[in-house]
Amino acid sequence: MDYAGLDYRNIRFPVDRPLTEDERAKRYHQKTPSNAPPMDFLSVIKCNNHYIELVDRWYSIKGFNTWFGVCVALGGLFFATMIVLAFFWAPVTDQRAALWFMMIVLLPISLGLVWGGWWLIRTECGRWTHYPMRLNRKTRQVHFFRQNGTVLMVPWDDLFLTLGEEKSPLSGTTYDLRAHMLDTDGETVLESFSLGYPSPLGNAESIDKFWAFLQPYMEAEDGVERTWHHLKENIGYLVPVDGRKEGWRWSIARSFMLAAHWPYLQLVFSPFFGLNAVGRMLAMWTSKVPEWPAEVEQESQVDADDPYTLTWRDNDTIGWWELYWPLICTVIGVGGFVGLIGWMVSNLWR
Repeated sequence: MDYAGLDYRNIRFPVDRPLTEDERAKRYHQKTPSNAPPMDFLSVIKCNNHYIELVDRWYSIKGFNTWFGVCVALGGLFFATMIVLAFFWAPVTDQRAALWFMMIVLLPISLGLVWGGWWLIRTECGRWTHYPMRLNRKTRQVHFFRQNGTVLMVPWDDLFLTLGEEKSPLSGTTYDLRAHMLDTDGETVLESFSLGYPSPLGNAESIDKFWAFLQPYMEAEDGVERTWHHLKENIGYLVPVDGRKEGWRWSIARSFMLAAHWPYLQLVFSPFFGLNAVGRMLAMWTSKVPEWPAEVEQESQVDADDPYTLTWRDNDTIGWWELYWPLICTVIGVGGFVGLIGWMVSNLWR
């Protein structure tokens, strides 16, 4: 999946470089609204008259690296075990050259798979449940929770916003609303992050729709009211990670939302979505909940009588097609996958 920009072992967006002509051509100006229909792409944690808080670009696909990494690591461990057993306990034959080849060449490759799988798991597990971004309408500051637990604070008006493009072997070209913090020369990129990410299935027009949702909140006189109506009337769900880890129900529901309008596809791809749900649960359970520094919370005080406050507590009830059908698909998909692996392993032992 698309993990571009993940700051683990320095896999991140390129910085300390000048802006490109393509970034300049595809810039989003803070004062310029979009005519596209607004969409938030299930990225809002909470919203009020003071600030709006969003999830990071990796939140929607969280779980993939975990389950895939587990499969890679266990596969490598299985083959490494088979090679060692064959070398030391196989009957004496005239195939010792082949066994030495397995020990010298194939065993390191198998152990490399174990290491690679563990590396993938660590990109999600034992870290943070998510990396929130808070856009303060009143102070006009943007706070970004970095992957190392520190917080970047930059004025909204100083951000260089543009259409970001990344290429992934599994999802092809993906797009996001890329935010650059520039040096005093106005040319050099010092730090970058994704302010909005529609999903691996989004396109360039999706960013126009997200900008049509986000820009009015920060710029329009009636922006808070418009945002409130959009979230309350058109969406029904805010991300349930405000001061907490998401529960298993949301892990399942969120994993199947890529095919939310096609229940039959949820069943067809149930091994993939189901494993992602299980990996997502593991990643969430082993990670910490991010906390904003005291100074950020101090300048983000919400009025007790704020009529525009929305959090996950205001969500609609998750129904049959949002939870229970995906739960059934998870059982079918994961059960089928485990059964297939068990059948393959049993045949290898024969």
